[in-house]
Amino acid sequence: MTPFTRLGDVTVALFESAEADVLIRLATEVQELLAQADDVEPHSPGSRAIDRLLPAGYGDEGELDAEFRRFTSKDLIDRKVHNAQSVIDALSPADGSAGPVSLDAAAVQAWLRCLTDVRLAIAAGLGIEHDDDEPQLAGPDRYLLEVYRWVAFVQESLVGTLEADFS
Repeated sequence: MTPFTRLGDVTVALFESAEADVLIRLATEVQELLAQADDVEPHSPGSRAIDRLLPAGYGDEGELDAEFRRFTSKDLIDRKVHNAQSVIDALSPADGSAGPVSLDAAAVQAWLRCLTDVRLAIAAGLGIEHDDDEPQLAGPDRYLLEVYRWVAFVQESLVGTLEADFS
């Protein structure tokens, strides 16, 4: 990946084909997870991810949280699915060729939100609760931890293009 850079009003990066495929798959998995939000088994990895993606409003795990989720989850899910679709569309050009990803200001925001959702879902599965958690993992979980770190790099690269707006 060539990190994001700002070119006027557009933010641009270049992803290798395999990197684009990983991001597309992760964004798609977030969409699929959100589509099944009501059917996820309690205390499962999917449930932990949903709890991170659709946090409780009151933290009491009771009627107030259920009511909060009932009134807010549909719109929140719709926005998160739309953000993920923005990533998928940007990485899936109509002609199937690899090329630079160019994002306008709205797309940058959608990407940042989607990358956050991807990281939250992965972190839930790995048991990462805080930024400084360093789980000792092996096998496929070790690979997933590296993907989590790479997505953090992509996100940091994108945030870096916004810093000029605030300095």
